This record gives sequence, structure tokens and C-alpha cells, in this order.
Amino acid sequence: MEKVLLHNKYNNYMKKRTIAYLQTHWDREWYREKEEFNLRLLEVFDEVIEELKKNNAPCFYFDGQTSAIIDYLKFREENLTDIKKLIKDKKLYIGPFFVSADAFLVNLRCLIKNLEKGMEYSKNLGCSDFIGYLPDIFGHSRGVFEVLKKFNIKNSLIWRATGSIKNEMNLRGIHTTRLSEGYFIDILHQNLPDDVLAQKLEEILDKIAKNSSDTLILPLGGDHLGIIKNASEKIKNINKYLKKYEIELSSPFKYFNEVSFKGAKSYCGEFLDNSDSNILGGVFSSRIYQKVQNAKLMHKISRIIEPLNFFLNLNYDKNINYAYELILKNHAHDSIYGCSTDKVHKNVDMRFEKADEILSGLEKRFIRDFHKNTKKPDKLGVFNMSGYKNTGVVKFVSEYKFKNAQIVSKTKGFSDSKLYDIRQVPVTEDILTLYEQIAQVEPQQGFSYKTHNIKKPQKKVFVKENSVENPYLKLTFKDGKINIEDKISKKVYKNFLKITDTKDYGDSYNYAPASPESVIEPIKSKIIQNGDIQGVLRIYYKNLELDVILNNESKFFEFCANINNKTKNHKLQAVFRLDNLIFETFAQDNLGVIKRDCDPNYSLYKNQPAKRPDELKTNSFPMLNFVHAQGVSVMGEGINEYEIYKKELRIALLRAAGILSNPKCASRSIPAGPPIITEDLQCLGRHKIRFGLYFTDNVYKTYQYLDEFLGTSVSFVQDCEIKEKTFMKIKENQIFYGINDNKEAILYDIKKDKLDFINFT
Repeated sequence: MEKVLLHNKYNNYMKKRTIAYLQTHWDREWYREKEEFNLRLLEVFDEVIEELKKNNAPCFYFDGQTSAIIDYLKFREENLTDIKKLIKDKKLYIGPFFVSADAFLVNLRCLIKNLEKGMEYSKNLGCSDFIGYLPDIFGHSRGVFEVLKKFNIKNSLIWRATGSIKNEMNLRGIHTTRLSEGYFIDILHQNLPDDVLAQKLEEILDKIAKNSSDTLILPLGGDHLGIIKNASEKIKNINKYLKKYEIELSSPFKYFNEVSFKGAKSYCGEFLDNSDSNILGGVFSSRIYQKVQNAKLMHKISRIIEPLNFFLNLNYDKNINYAYELILKNHAHDSIYGCSTDKVHKNVDMRFEKADEILSGLEKRFIRDFHKNTKKPDKLGVFNMSGYKNTGVVKFVSEYKFKNAQIVSKTKGFSDSKLYDIRQVPVTEDILTLYEQIAQVEPQQGFSYKTHNIKKPQKKVFVKENSVENPYLKLTFKDGKINIEDKISKKVYKNFLKITDTKDYGDSYNYAPASPESVIEPIKSKIIQNGDIQGVLRIYYKNLELDVILNNESKFFEFCANINNKTKNHKLQAVFRLDNLIFETFAQDNLGVIKRDCDPNYSLYKNQPAKRPDELKTNSFPMLNFVHAQGVSVMGEGINEYEIYKKELRIALLRAAGILSNPKCASRSIPAGPPIITEDLQCLGRHKIRFGLYFTDNVYKTYQYLDEFLGTSVSFVQDCEIKEKTFMKIKENQIFYGINDNKEAILYDIKKDKLDFINFT
């Protein structure tokens, strides 16, 4: 790149080229509610259109997500023609994402759907230029860059979590530049003389230049900020006073067209380094109740409903797309992070509830249309939507009690035959007792349908007052301690599981322990179920009941923590005590399994308080559904955070805080947002948190039992044989993540560390 020879009143010398772009970062909802931000959006974007039409600025980059422009056009439909023309003239850039989602909290199918939806809308408005724009995400998962590559997006811009590395890099084959001073540069929004603005910009550019090539990139704007008025003239005047830099107001696309990535360092992994920027890791445990709902719905829509709709050749694509849209709106980063106002999160709950209603209704209709009962049913139909052979233990709900099945719960309600028959309207007299039951059938191949006769179970699970076991596993509660035996390896883990509580004076963004953790002592145990198929032992603690669940064929423990939270500002964790200091873990991310190095001797509590402007490092990390260390895999449903200390592997069950951003947070030295009180963030009341425990030396084997733990089958009663169906087969080294919008299977190859879209035809 040639440097431009420039003259100014200070000196004659060669200045560094700087390409600046105008932008605003748009949170859909955060410290204010959605409809208030919508009103601000109209004011901000009206000015953007006006300035671009007057040629007062060359172009404007709208934050890499389309949801804001969609919201704008709901109220300014008359501006659609202008927007399309501005996009056509390369003055306005939108997309490629639907929302700016956190990749550590969303599964791969939802991430792909987010990109599919955003690109489709962008292209419909005429946009064809895309960048993976991710400057405000609190850390970077490698999965998002693998997905960008599949969609032929060659460039990306990031900021947080990289540490002090060179700004230009190749990230899983994507030319990536980090905005080393962040995206929030609002200097030109300040009413200051041009020479003062130039001096302030010079200081910022000096910092950017330290790790940049000869060409710099400079974002101008910030959260919810209007466009700089007369920006082209403003930059022209400021250039007169700059000593070492010449700013050209353009777009990120011009920057990527001109900067060279030759010789740039290549990376394949994630970024979670907070030494240079805050990554606000407490968001992985904020409002766990919403993360549980998110995990359930992501799994149901991507692994059950959408594949069944495709494999059964049904016509519910639009309903599924609407459910995805509701879920994806909650994936906007402040929403799924749990770091917004209580009113915002009430709307998050509402969208999850709507999506749940859609998916539950679709599942019932899939079953209704797949078979017709003509008499009292005596068989089970099972869709196994996992890529693995199941164990044959299945769960179903019916108004009929089945011989050889075990009843696990009862409710009152209408039968499906009444609710989903368009020629009937259920009335009061139709209320029945509905029985949730489990049964044993023949094990079934993955991605298949089969009709089963219910087998007479051979009891293998046994529950006593202080123990539960089957041929593979045993848990014993003795002298206030929980001991676990892996019968396959004949290894006994003594005092293996405990529940701890810690005072937390942090906020929605950061955990800040205010005391060492204390162990919650178990009080007693009791048999809850001791059936021929499943057994449940309950261990009682103060304000918490831990159900330990095993069935005849379980290769893993299922735990259900029923928490009645009566305490504010604290954190509950399930703690597993391993044999050795934990120096490395293997956690599921949305691509596969990521290896992480740990410092087992580091204590967040002992290193507080943070010194300005630092955010303390932690030994806490995100996980999607499981973490593995020293032959132990811990699975979770909506549990997205684990912590390492000494020999302990800890998973967050609940974290209660009462403020959006605590100005006195001991683990972070500068505010992350306004100090708004958030009572709902205290998570008072009852919560049900599920986690599982599996022993294996092969971390990828956990995927098989994760499918069983999360529930990747649909079982229902019927009265006739229906022909068996096999929908697809995958290789042993492949992981199935769903069906994309092009009706291709989304598969990750473990050996090649590569994402593939496979066409069924």
C-alpha cells in the first residue's frame, strides 16, 4: 500500500492512511425497553437517510444486523424506496445477521438460521456486500467463523476478548480485523473545535496503529447514536490538523479491499481473553431460568420439529420460521445474556412462551397426521431423531394406563384426540387424568421411526433409603456425603458431589464473590420412585431438593435440582471433586468440542478488587451443553457456565444479583451499563435445573448421551403397525445439527474439524 504524501501547517511528511466509517450499534432492548428504543430508532435513522440523500456522508454501516431496519420500516414504510436506492448506490450497508447473537449461548442451527434470515432480508433490499460484524460480542466462538465461511463471507470485524494481538489476522480462513479501541468512538459527536477533535483522534489512532498494518480502520459512532452531521466536511476540516494520519471517510468494504492480510497470523480457536477488553463473563450465569428455556426450545426446534417437518414432507415451514424468529429475537446479545431491565426480560419470557406454544402444537399435529387411532391403543410409535441408537426407554403421555409401563406423574387436561380434532370442541366434561409414563421397547436406530410393543421390563434399577443403582452406576448418600461408583470401570468417587453457596456482590455482567464458598449440608434422603423401569432418590438440603434419577438402561446420572430461592445476591453451584488438579477442560461449543487450559490455583475472590481499567480474569468459562475433565462429563440443560478451582469442576445452578451494573463491582473496575435495579435478576422463587453426569475417556461419546439427556425422541400411543422408516444415516465421526433452509443436513466432521452442508438428493 502506497503512503500518501501530504502537506499541512505542521510539517511535510508521509501520513498513515486511515479509513473511517460511520455506524451506530443498535441494541434492540437493553437498559430501556424495545418500544422506547424503536422510537429512538426512528429519530436516528431518519437522520441517516437525510444525511445520505444530501451527500453529507459517503455511506453508513448499520451494525451488521437486519432486525433494526425491519423494526424501522414497520413505522416508516414510506422510506422503503429511499432505503433500497441507498443500498443500491452503496451508501447504506445492512446485514448479514438477523440479530447480533452471542455464539456461546446459541446452537449451530440457530446461528445458521440467524445468518440465513438476515442475508435473505438484506438481499431482498438489494444488499450484496457482507461482513461478519461482531464488535460487541462478549467473546468469540469459532463456530461463527466456520458458518461465515460456509456462506462465502470472507471478512469480519471483531473487538472484545482477543487480548493485545495484531489487529489483522486470519480466523478459520476469514480475513479478520479487530477494532483494538472498540467500536464506540464518539469523539466527533462532541461539540468541540476541530483542532481539539483532531488531537483526541490522534491519540486514539496512535493506539490503533500500534498493532495495525499501514492501513488503519476507524469506526465512528456508538450505541444508539445518531449520524455525525455533515461528516464529510467535518473529516475534511479535521484532516488539516492531524499530524500523522490522513482520514478517508468511506466503508469497511473499502478497507478490506485495500488492506493486505498476507503474512497475518492464523487462528482456529476461540477468543476469551479479557486482558485488553471486558468480556463480562457473568452473563453466562445471569437469569439461568431463561437460559433453561432457551436450551429447551433450541433443541426442540432444530433437532425434532424442523427435521420431522422435512422428513415427513409436511407443510409447516412458515410456522417453524415464525417460531425461529421469536427465539432469534431473544438471541440478541443483551437479551440472552440476561443483562437488561426486568421489563425487557418479561418480553423475553413472552417470546419464549409463544415459541413453545407453536412447537408443542406442531408436535401434536405431526403425531395426529402420522397415524389415526380407531380403538384403544396398545402400541407405541417412536421417532428417534438422534444420530445414535437409543436405549429403548421412552417417555409418553396418555389418558390410558399401559400394562408394563411406569407412571411417573399425573395431570388433569384434555386428550390430544379432543384438542387436535377440528370437528370437536373440548368441554368441561372432557377433562381427563393424563398419565406421564415411561416404558421399555426395543432399542431403535438413529433417524428412524418404528412401531413398538411395550416390553415387560426386567428390573435393573434399585433404590434404597440412601442409594440408587443399576448395572452401570451407583450413588450412595452416607454421613452427609455423596459417593458415586462407575461400575464399568469399577472406580469409586468419594465425596464426589456437593452443593455450594457464595455471596455475590456483582451484577448482571460479572460475578464478584464476597466470601469464600460454603457447603450446603444435605439433611436426609428419601425414595421418590422405585419402579420396574426408573428409580429416583431425593436428597434434601435447605431450600433445595436434588433428585437423582436412573433407569434400567441409564449410562449416566440425571440430576434435577428443585431450588426454592429465598436469598438475594448469591451463587449456587454443583461441585464435582476430581482426582487431580484441573489444568485442562474440554467443553462443547456450537461447533464441536473446544480444549481450554486452566489455572487451577487462581482465585477470583482472592484477587479482588480489580484495578482500573481492568476486569479480573476468572476461571469460569462458557459451555453449550457439557464440559469434560479427567474422564468426567457434566451435561446441562441451560447451564452455560462452569468454573475450575483446584480439583473442583463447578457448574452454575443459579446466580442471583439485583442490579444491571454495579458501580462498585469488585471484579470489574468500570461500569458496563447504568446502575438500574433489577429485582427479577435475584431469581427468587422456584426453579428446576437439570444436569447429568457421565463417565468416559472419549469426550465425543458424550454427544450420544447428551441426546438422551435432552430428549431427542417423540413417543406416542397408537393401535396399529406403521411401516418402519429410516430417514438418514451419518458417519461415526459426524455430528448432526439440523436441517438448513436449503433442506441440507448440517454436519460437523470431528476428524476434519469442518462444517458440511449435505444435500439429501
